[in-house]
Amino acid sequence: MSLKKVILFIVPSIIFICAIFYKNNNYTITAVNNTDNDIEPPTINRVIPDKCQQYIIGKPKIVVNYNDLSGVDLSSVKLYVNYKDITKDCSITENEITYTPKKKFKRGNQIVKIELDDLSSNKNKKVFEWYFTVGTPIYTHYRGLLHAHTSNSDGHGTYDDAYYLAKYKAKLDFFAITEHSNYFDNDLECNLEDGSFSEKWTNAVNSANKFTSNGEFIALNGFEMTYTRKVDNPIGHFNVFNTDGFVSSNDKSLDLKNFYDLISKYDDLICQFNHPCDKFGKFEDLKFSPIADNVICLLEVGNGYKEDMKKNIIAYDMYQKALDNGWHVAPTCNQDNHIIDFGIANEFRTVILSTELSKEALYDGLRNMRVYATEDKNIKIDYTINDNPLGSTINKPSKLNFSISVIDNDKEDTIKEIQVISENGNIIKSKEFDSNLAKLEFTIPSKNKRTFYYVKVLQNSGKISVTAPIWIKK
Repeated sequence: MSLKKVILFIVPSIIFICAIFYKNNNYTITAVNNTDNDIEPPTINRVIPDKCQQYIIGKPKIVVNYNDLSGVDLSSVKLYVNYKDITKDCSITENEITYTPKKKFKRGNQIVKIELDDLSSNKNKKVFEWYFTVGTPIYTHYRGLLHAHTSNSDGHGTYDDAYYLAKYKAKLDFFAITEHSNYFDNDLECNLEDGSFSEKWTNAVNSANKFTSNGEFIALNGFEMTYTRKVDNPIGHFNVFNTDGFVSSNDKSLDLKNFYDLISKYDDLICQFNHPCDKFGKFEDLKFSPIADNVICLLEVGNGYKEDMKKNIIAYDMYQKALDNGWHVAPTCNQDNHIIDFGIANEFRTVILSTELSKEALYDGLRNMRVYATEDKNIKIDYTINDNPLGSTINKPSKLNFSISVIDNDKEDTIKEIQVISENGNIIKSKEFDSNLAKLEFTIPSKNKRTFYYVKVLQNSGKISVTAPIWIKK
């Protein structure tokens, strides 16, 4: 007899004998139930739309597929969309919940959460949140820095060192070198239209062009107009972008008034108040200038390359003061690097909402103040009123529909609170969270006298982000 035939004969025989033995001795064979030992919550196998998925239609079918060793307690399954419990409108089976909205979602991020327990005696609970984006985003969030120095002024490293680290190590979308212009050679022979007499300026332009690749990385160059701080009540420092040349504080005719007069003549010029504080200067207490307001569109609320954020210059109070004084500015956070740590020193970031990653598109985002400043390298903030993005001015609205969503996928960087702030630092609306996904939507009438609203986001990690305002014109 072949081995195969022997096995086919013996194995069934053994099973038959065992069955008789168990039967004659009153034993019962049953499946082993280990549900009491089940200490794991249900597993989420798949979600539709997918986590972080974009370009979704207005009425997408939402599906969550799940399973558990002990089975899922169907009575415990709850689904929330933008914090609203919509479970009663769902179809629920032992391994899936399905929901189709009756109305279209508004454009933007939609936050979905599912809660469910298993059938074990431990009642293991699972909570899972994710988001997807309805509609094609008009703007992309690009992250970078707008203030840095090399050995060509009072810092270290070369232009190429700075752009290389920012592009390949920090993986920023854009990075600006802004040397102190009073360090440039032949500074008094140059002007805003022509910096070619300066070798240092020319080398900066050439290095930026070498590292720039549209859609990949944009190397920007500008200059820092540096008024001395070794006086009582120093004026302050300005970063200037989008010029073919530069001016210098070595030109003693350029006091603050004359500087404002000069830059106001260039519509495409972009200017930033740098690190407003007692040490470097507060721009005559940020006294408002109607003509300079047309080109000064940024204010640095975070400045420094210290890893410990508390050791850097933080100027949220000066941002509020500038807005209250009438300035139309957006906040930025920059490292102001002076050593070879360009982009990698800490998590300070300036985020620009732009149609594409090009110099022209980024400058358009800055000029129109579609900007937010953050102490977190990857937080994402979307803020609109009546579907107008941050930086906008809305003319004579009858009501104000606020929509704010905040996303940070780092588990330790949960969102603690969203605040909406107006004149004199008044918080007109706030909501607390304990999640990596947060959304705040509300409507108020436009009958009050408030003229601007910006958003501040607080995280449990202590990090802070602030957005450009949206202005209301009565």
